[in-house]
Amino acid sequence: MNRSQEGELSEQLAAGNHEQIAKIAAVIRTIRPDVLLLNEFDYAGEQATASVEHFQNHYLQSPSDTLNPIEYGYAYTNQVNTGIASGLDLDGNGKTTDPTDCFGFGRYPGQYGMVVLSRFPLGEVRTFQKFLWQNMPGALLPRDPKTGKSYYSSEILNKFRLSSKSHWDVPVETPAGRIHFLVCHPTPPVFDGPEDKNGTRNHDEIRFWSDYVSPSTAGYIVDDAGQRGGLRKNEFFVIAGDLNADPVDGDSTNQAINQLLKHPLIQDPKPTSKGGAEAAKIQGNVNTTHRGKAELDTGDFSDRSPGNLRIDYVLPSRNLKTQRAGVFWPTKADTPATRLVTASDHRMVWVDIKVKEK
Repeated sequence: MNRSQEGELSEQLAAGNHEQIAKIAAVIRTIRPDVLLLNEFDYAGEQATASVEHFQNHYLQSPSDTLNPIEYGYAYTNQVNTGIASGLDLDGNGKTTDPTDCFGFGRYPGQYGMVVLSRFPLGEVRTFQKFLWQNMPGALLPRDPKTGKSYYSSEILNKFRLSSKSHWDVPVETPAGRIHFLVCHPTPPVFDGPEDKNGTRNHDEIRFWSDYVSPSTAGYIVDDAGQRGGLRKNEFFVIAGDLNADPVDGDSTNQAINQLLKHPLIQDPKPTSKGGAEAAKIQGNVNTTHRGKAELDTGDFSDRSPGNLRIDYVLPSRNLKTQRAGVFWPTKADTPATRLVTASDHRMVWVDIKVKEK
């Protein structure tokens, strides 16, 4: 739900008749999650609250012959780094005004934003939008492969933010207790050169949550309000987002996602779909060379490169019990549902969880 022009999404949400948005809403109304993260929902600044309300009123609760409405009484959205000018020449082309010179790639502030919707009350959110990349101990900062020196100058590193959008800790007050919904949308590990500036950033954006959920490694983390540290021991949490990293295929740096998938405090429900397996077989090309299981794929991309990948995740803490998990990717035989997935090249990932005793 990102648009090329600022304000365009807000207008479409207010109008209430946009076909692609209606398809996204239909997927939500089909799966009916209690708590939901939408990546690439443009943040509209002063109009952000109105935009979220329009999405709920005109799309999620609009009349339908086949789908029941769904109501989310609580929502959270906020500014992100995309489109915010850094004032620095981050891409080295002698200018400071390109989308690539923003703290996160974007043509205007808020492009590719995020929103969390919830049936349950939300607590006080911690944001980490402004956390500096160089303040992460052992950060995988890019280096010039010819000289071995830092790719970015000290002037840039003193201002360069880790998160390409933002990292949010959204406490969800469920009837079974508080669950921290840890959401983000790391930069794709592509669109760079041999210095691997996006691949290394993606790696460390993912690493942030690995450190945050571990009391022994979270001491360096400071949120935008100045509060230090991460989660306490035995807290319930769920990490979610388009993390732009496949465990075995694609262009990920140092198998970045394994920092979460193999973390001792995190479980991987391995959600699957029959449609993902079918799509890889039908589309062929580079998909035939992939080592990962196609039923785990969540993104339907160019069949020349990179092919279909697993890059979207919902990862509960190990002290939560996973009951079911899946990817909304219907097969071609399921005609009505198949029409819905044309709204996006990503598929909804869902997990049913139950709180266990701490």
